[in-house]
Parts: sequence; structure tokens; C-alpha cells
Amino acid sequence: MVENANGEIGRLSAEVEQEKTKYSNTKEKLSLAGWERRLSRYCTLLERSRYCYVQMQICKGFDSIEVDLGEFVPRLRGFAPRKELGFITSHPRIIGSLGDLISQSLGDIGDLIRPEVTRREILRQRRFNSCVGQIFTEILWGSVWGLAYPLNTFHDWDPSTAFSRPGFQPIWCTWSGIKCDHRTNQITNLDLSRRSLSGTIPIDIKYLSHLHHFNLSQNSLDSPLQPAIFELPNLKTLDISHNLFNSTFPPGISRLKSLTFFNAYSNNFTGPLPEEFIYLKNLEYLNLGGSYFNGTIPTSFGSFFKLKSLYLQGNSLTGPIPAELGFLNQLEHVELGYNMYSGGIPGQFSGLSNLLYLDISLANLSGKIPDELSKLNKLETLLLFRNHFSGSIPVSLAQLKSLQTLDLSDNNLSGEIPSDFSGLKQLYNLSLMRNNLTGEVPEGIGELPNLENLFLWNNSLSGILPQKLGSNAKLQRLDVSTNSLSGPIPPNLCLSKNLIKLVLFSNHFIGEIPSSLANCTALSRFRIQNNKLNGSIPFGFGFLPNLTFVDLSNNNFSGPIPKDLGNAAKLQFLDISDNSFNSALPDTIWSAPSLQIFLASSAKLNGIIPDFIGCRSFYRIYIDGNNLSGSIPWDIGHCEKLICLNLRRNSLTGIIPWEISALPSITDVDLSHNFLTGAIPSNFNNCSTLEIFNVSYNQLTGPIPSSGSVFSSLHPSSFSGNEGLCGGILKKPCRKDGLEAGAMEVRQQPKKTAGAIVWIMAAAFGIGLFVLVVGSRCFQAKYGHKFCDDRDVGPWKLTAFQRLNFTADDVLECLNMTDKILGMGSTGTVYKADMPGGETIAVKKLWGKNKETIRKRRGVLAEVEVLGNVRHRNIVRLLGCCSNNQCTMLLYEYMPNGNLDDLLHCKNKCDNLVADWLTRYKIALGVAQGICYLHHDCDPVIVHRDLKPSNILLDGEMEARVADFGVAKLIQSDESMSVIAGSYGYIAPEYAYTLQVDEKSDIYSYGVVLMEILTGKRSVEAEFGDGNSIVDWVRSRIKIKNGINDVLDKNAGATCASVREEMMLLLRVALLCTSRNPADRPSMRDVVSMLLEAKPKRKLPGSGGGGCRDGVDEDGKDIYETHKPTVEC
Repeated sequence: MVENANGEIGRLSAEVEQEKTKYSNTKEKLSLAGWERRLSRYCTLLERSRYCYVQMQICKGFDSIEVDLGEFVPRLRGFAPRKELGFITSHPRIIGSLGDLISQSLGDIGDLIRPEVTRREILRQRRFNSCVGQIFTEILWGSVWGLAYPLNTFHDWDPSTAFSRPGFQPIWCTWSGIKCDHRTNQITNLDLSRRSLSGTIPIDIKYLSHLHHFNLSQNSLDSPLQPAIFELPNLKTLDISHNLFNSTFPPGISRLKSLTFFNAYSNNFTGPLPEEFIYLKNLEYLNLGGSYFNGTIPTSFGSFFKLKSLYLQGNSLTGPIPAELGFLNQLEHVELGYNMYSGGIPGQFSGLSNLLYLDISLANLSGKIPDELSKLNKLETLLLFRNHFSGSIPVSLAQLKSLQTLDLSDNNLSGEIPSDFSGLKQLYNLSLMRNNLTGEVPEGIGELPNLENLFLWNNSLSGILPQKLGSNAKLQRLDVSTNSLSGPIPPNLCLSKNLIKLVLFSNHFIGEIPSSLANCTALSRFRIQNNKLNGSIPFGFGFLPNLTFVDLSNNNFSGPIPKDLGNAAKLQFLDISDNSFNSALPDTIWSAPSLQIFLASSAKLNGIIPDFIGCRSFYRIYIDGNNLSGSIPWDIGHCEKLICLNLRRNSLTGIIPWEISALPSITDVDLSHNFLTGAIPSNFNNCSTLEIFNVSYNQLTGPIPSSGSVFSSLHPSSFSGNEGLCGGILKKPCRKDGLEAGAMEVRQQPKKTAGAIVWIMAAAFGIGLFVLVVGSRCFQAKYGHKFCDDRDVGPWKLTAFQRLNFTADDVLECLNMTDKILGMGSTGTVYKADMPGGETIAVKKLWGKNKETIRKRRGVLAEVEVLGNVRHRNIVRLLGCCSNNQCTMLLYEYMPNGNLDDLLHCKNKCDNLVADWLTRYKIALGVAQGICYLHHDCDPVIVHRDLKPSNILLDGEMEARVADFGVAKLIQSDESMSVIAGSYGYIAPEYAYTLQVDEKSDIYSYGVVLMEILTGKRSVEAEFGDGNSIVDWVRSRIKIKNGINDVLDKNAGATCASVREEMMLLLRVALLCTSRNPADRPSMRDVVSMLLEAKPKRKLPGSGGGGCRDGVDEDGKDIYETHKPTVEC
């Protein structure tokens, strides 16, 4: 083996001598590529002959390396003269004589090994004559040392064992992410994906010359792409997707002649698409999507004759789609959408005979959909939604017999749905919504055997819906709302019980609800309002285990309301308004365990209101405009989450129950236009949450309560039509006898049972006091010393807002043993708590300074329950609350990625994800949507009061989750503002003189947060000057020429022109939000709208290519199909 290797080395030396002669004649350096080919071959031969890379005399006589390793290889490449190198002897005559290359300082071999200073001590301890491949190990480590990475990323990469391991197998072949050729021990696969790497790719990577597969995806590499990566001659696959590589794409990739797979999806590349790819004749997969490439698609891209997958989506590409792409007859998957092309789809695409998947959605295309697409006889998916196509749907598309998904929605298509579509037997997803289609839905559509999803909403379709629809036993989602369809609802829509979503509202359907739907166990959303349906509601809907939303309003339903609706386990919304039931409410209606909103206005109901038993989940009850009689049940006090109660325009009699005033969250009460008598209970004037109270046009008597502040803010019309009312805001004096007579009705009933009540209360008080004292002392002895004072703690109560797998004891015991403080703020301390069942939660203990206020504040737990019922994807969910007389602890879901303050301002960035621009935009939008929900979709409105980066948490997908909303209000007194509402640097300027906070205060705070996201600076820093905040600094800098360059954070990508433009759009939003005049600040709904308009021209982190789209899923659809604003909050 050694003789063969030496013989080969001799032959190589002759070639090098020829190169040396060339050098001496032309004064040019040797070819880099030529030298590296020889070096690679040489190293392989040495390895086969069990020589070490530098085992020969290069280190003879040296026990250690004492110096840095500098420029040995670059100079060796050029065979520089002896005097220039300073060698003791002449340069080698043959490569095999490397022993002659002993440098005086050994300071010139750095491109082989580039260790950091911290690694030099290791090298000083080693001799370079130990094992096969040690220099190769150092090359590998040198490449890694040039990157920044968390300490545990390479936990099993131990270079020390590589120098001492006996035998032939190198230890690095066992390291994670590395695979070697078992014959040569050369590294062939290197997978560094998901290692949280940042920085740049070191130039030393080029020495891994036998590398076949290299994966750097899903890291945070944030520099221009290193051209040395193109010097790996054997590379077949290269994946750099989901990084932050910026600048233009470097030249040189054409040298990777063996490359078959290249993925650069989701980076920050700019400039034109690199045409050099066309020289890679073996390329089969090319993904350049999700960056900022601009200009047109080169016509030369039509020469990838082996290409099977092409992704260019999500860039800033313009111009026409080149017809030359139609020559790529091996293509199977093409995604070109999310760009701004001009023109339409070239007819030459008919040449893509092997195409399976074509997505050119949201691409500004116009004209007609070409008939030539019908020649793609293997096509399975065609996505052309959100363009400007006009004309009719080509009938020829029915020739695509393999088609499974067809989405032509959100265009300007007109005409009818081709009846020939009934021949698409493989079709399972058909979306034609939001066009101008007319005519009937073809009968054959209902017979498609594999149809699962059919979306035809918001067109002008008419006629009868195919009656066989659903008979294929696979239908899952059907939405044909907002058309002019008529006739009966097809009877077999849920033949196999797979139907999840049925949305038929705003049509002209007639007849009855098919009884089979009451057995549809998968059904979740059922919306048939605004039709002409009649008959009765079938029995059985209450037993559907997944039913959450039912809207039957504005039809002609009659007969009894099924009692089983009270058993609906997951039903949250039920609207039966504007019907003709002519029956009573079932006595079980309040028993539905999850029902939150019940609407039965103008439904022609009669009889009495059933007792409010089990109504603990209800937020809104609207049964106005009916013919209900009898009294209002006193047990309405059981509806402890009730916010709105509307009983107007009925025939109710009796007195107003004082229990309504005790509801902790009640905001809106309308009892007008009834026959109620007696006085208004004085308790209502102490109901701090009450905003609307209308009792007009009844037969009430006596004075309007005036001891508190609630009624003084109401309009007199709220009490009109009651001749016996006096005092208060009516400015009508009350006579003494009138007062007594008015109050007599209320006093009569208590008088009859006063004695019994006294004895019962005394006994209950005694027992309760004993339990309270004993329980309080037990709990205090066990837990109280750490989290509360030792006096009058009282029993702990756990209020849960969803099902919890732990108790108050578990929470307290865990906190008693933990010191894991996640943070401290103006409202309290947050602890991390690991529950016994393995669940991790965050516990916020509100500050104890105001414990007297907390103990006396009647609405604290009511406020907490309002917060606990908030549900939004950008809001941290409040799981529950632990409280006693002195302490209040809020239990939140735990967020694994910390908060925005850590992301933007953490000192050790290596331990954190890099906040690139797309991530920052996603966070800014998420925060805005969360606050928008609090301001515009919560009733009553929730003001955050303390919005700042540390209160913006990040979940596992880096989605923003707003925390601590409304908590500041909990620790404030009713009489004073003893706790400042907000944190320094985020407080709106008007607070100094109004001491009031409202939605505009939150918007100012959001503007400050947005400035931090854009600048990377804190709200208050020394460089801003005394008394100045980030708002003052930004406004001063943008007035200076080119000052904007100092404002925008370069770490977010502000050096990129397109990123800078997008950041400037958001900076304008931040400036509006921080206007000194609150009236000049936009609403949060407007802020969300402006952010959506400034959305980066590519997909956000976490979004992928393919057929996913907005507006089709259930939540997105509801944005369009309800009366909510068009901006999603």
C-alpha cells in the first residue's frame, strides 16, 4: 500500500514540477482549483497508507506548536520563492518532501487550522505526529469555531478524543450530524441544521473536499453567503434555507457541477436571480423563494432540463413569467406565487407534461386562464387564487383527470361553473369563492366521489344546491353562503358523519333542516341564518359532541325549542332570533355547560323565563322583543359571568331582582318596555361595572338611587315612562309618603321571613367562622410565610378558567420550594412553577403594598374573571387565580421563548434567537392584533395599562403573546391612583395631568414598543440625553439628513434597501401612535390595518410554500362572513 502511494505521489510531483515551470515562466500563481485537486488526492493517498497528514518531518524536533498558524497553504499554492517564504531549506522538489518545508516560526499554516485563542492551549499540548486525519479534524473544528452557537449545540463534539483514539476509525465520524465514507473515513455528510448558529460561514469549509451533502438550514446565519462553499467539488445537496443570508447572491455556484439539490428558501438575498444556476446541468431541485430577489425571471431559466422542482415564490419579482419555463418538461412541482408579475400565464406551460403541482397565487396575474393548462394531464394541484383573472372558467380544465385541488378564488371570474367538472373524479378540494360566478351549481359536483371541501361563497350563484351532495360519504366542509341559492338543503350532507363545517347563510333556502344533521357527530359550525327555512329544530343537536357554533336566526322556524340543547357540551354560541317559535323557552336552556352567548330576540317566545340554574358560563343573554311573562327569576345571580342582559319589550311583571346588581361583570342591563313594578334596588348604585341601565316604560315607583356615582352618569331617558319614579337625574322631587309607598313593596317579603333568616344566618356564621379560623391557620403555617404576611390570611381559593390538573395546594407547595423568578415588574413578581403532573405554569403574585386595597376592593375577582375569559391567539391565557384575604396570584400558561425585552436587549445574543426583520414584523403585528382584540372585541373594553417588551411573551413558534393585560387595574384603589398606571418610558404624556388611562394610552405604549423593535434600543437610554425618551430621540434623528440610518437597527436587516423601506413604513406608524395629542393617535384597529398594508413582500417565519392560504380555514373565513371589521384583530 505504501509503495503504491509513494509511486502515485511521485507521479503527482511531476505534475507539480510542470506547474512550477509555468509559474517561473509566467510569474503567475498556480491554479487554485488545480492545486486543491492535487492536495485532496494526495491526502487521500496518505490516509490509505496510514500516514498522518503532517506526520512526516514537518514537526520533527518540535514537541508542541507555540505559535499561530498563518499562511502556509496560500503560499504553498503559489510555490513562492525560498526568500519570500523564509524557509531554512529550499522549497520541496516533490510533494512527498514536505519535511523540507520547516518554517522558522511555523507561523504560516493557518488556513489548515484556524483555532480561536481559547483553543491554542489545546494545540500546544499536542504533537502533530499522532493519528490519521488530525489536521482534518482541526479543519472541521476551525469551521465551527468561526460560528457562534449555544454551548450545548455540539455537546458530543470533543476534539480531545480525536487525538488520542487508537485505531483506524476517526472519532469525528461518530459525532452528531456527521457521516463518513466507511472505506476512506472522509466526511461525506455534514448536517448543522437547527443548531442556533449565527455569524458567517468560515472560509475553511472548503477543505471538506469529499463532502456530498451539506445542511445549514434553520439557523440564524446573517452575513453574505461565503463563496468558499462553492469550492466543494463533490457537493450534491446544499440546504441553507431559513437563515438570514443577505446581500446579493455571490458568484461561483456554477463550480458545483455535481449539485442536484439547492434550497435557499427564506433568506434576505437581494438583487436579481443568479443566472449562473443554469450551468448546473444535474440540478433537480431549486428553491430561491422567500427572499427579496427582484427584477424578472431570467429567460435562461428555461434550460434546466433535469429540474423537477422550482420555487421562486415570495420575492419581489416583476415582469412577465417567461415562456421559456414551459420547456422544462421534467418539472413536477412549481411555485411562483407571492410576486408582482405582469401579464398572464404563458401558453407554453402546456409543455410541462410531468407537472403535478402548480402554484402562481397572489401574483398580480391578469387576463384569462389559458386553455393550454388542460394539457397538463398529470396535474394534481392548481392554485391561482388572489389574482386578477377575468372571463369564464375554462371548460377544458375538466380534462385534468388527475386534479385533486383546484383553487381559483379571489379573482374576477364570471360565467358558470363548468358542468364538465363532474368528471374530475379525483377532486377533493374545490374553491371558487369570491368571484362573480352565476348560474347553478352543476348537479355532477354533488356526485364527485372524493370531494371533501367545497367553497363557493360570495358569488351570485342561483338555483338548487345538488341534492346528492354529501352522498360520497367524504364531505367535510361546505360553504356556499352569500349567494342566491334556493330549494331545500340536501338531505345527505352528513351521510358518513364526517361533516365538520356547514355554512349556508344569506341565501333563499326553503324547507326544513334535514333530521340527519342532528346525528352529524363531527359537526362543529352550523350557520344557516338569513334564509327562508321553516319547520322545527330537530331533536339531537344537543348531543353532538363537537358542536360549538349554531346560528339559525332570521328564518321561519316554529314549534318547541328542543330541550336537549341544554346538554350541548361544547356549544358556545346559539342564535335563534327572528323566528316564529310561538313556544316557551325550555327549562334546560341555561344548563348548557359551555354556552356563552344566547340570542333569542324577536323569536315569538312566550311563557315565563325559566329559573337560571346552571348558567355559569353565559356572557350575553338577549331574549328581547318576545311575549315573555311572569317575573325575572331571582336566581339570575347564578349567572356570575354575565355581562349583558337584554329583556326589553316583553310582558314581564314583578320587581327588579337586586341580585342583578351583584353580578361581578354586569355592564349592560336593558329591562325597558315591560310591566315591572316596585322600586329600583339601591344596590345598583354600588355596581361599579354597570355602564348601561335602561328601565324605561315600566311601572316603577320610588326614588332613583343617588348615593353612588353609577346613576348620575346615565341619561334621563333610561328612566322615562315610569310616572312613579322621582329624584336623582330626573330632577323630580320625591314626597316622603311616596318614598315610603314605593319602598313598601320591596320591604314586604323580607318582613315575613326575617326571624328565620336571622337564626339561619347566625348558625351559618358560627360554623363558617370556625372553619375559616382553623383553615386559615393551617394554610398559613404551611405556606403563608413566603408569600403573605402572617396576619389574617384567610382560606385560599382557586378560581379556574379552564380545566386544571392541579389544586391550590399544588401551586402553593411548589412556590414554597422554588426560587425560579422569571421577572419582576410594576405589578408583581412572576415565578416559574412545575406542577406535579408535569405541567409548567407561570405564577404572578401581585404586589402586597396595596393589600388593604386588594382586600377591600369588591371587584378584584370580578376583574380577574373578565381577564380569564379572554381568548385570542396573541393573548397569554389566564388559567386561573389563587386568592385569599391578602394575596392574589394569577396563573398563566408558560411561554418557553421568554419575552421581547430579552430578544431585543439581551447582552449575550449568542444564547438567543436573532431578531431578524420578518420575526420582528411578525411580533409587532401579533402585539397589535392582541391589543386590538382587547380594545374592540371585548365587552367591556380591556385597557392593558402597562404594555412594554417584558410583557410581550414569545411562544414556541415565536408568536407574540400579550401578558399582564388589565393587571395594573387590580392593584389600584377605587379612590386614588396610588400605583402609577404603566412603566417609565411607556406612559403617555397626558397621564401627568389627567391621571387617567384609556385605549389611547395603550396606543402610545405600543408606539414606544414599536420603536424599540425598529431601533433595537430601550425606551430610555443615556444617549438620548437627560429627560428624553426613545420617542424624543427618534423624532430628533429623523430631522437630520440621513438620520434615519442611525435610527433603524442594522441587526434587523436595515442595510438591505427593501427591508429598510418596510421598516420605514412601520416607523411612520410608530410616530402616529406616539403623537402628543391623544386625538391624533389612530385606533388599534387602524394600526393593524396599516401594519397589514406594510407586510413584507414574502412569507413570514413559519409559513411555507404550497397550497395553504388565508381565508379558507374556519377562523379566517369568519372574518369575511360575519359583521366584524375586515381587519383581523
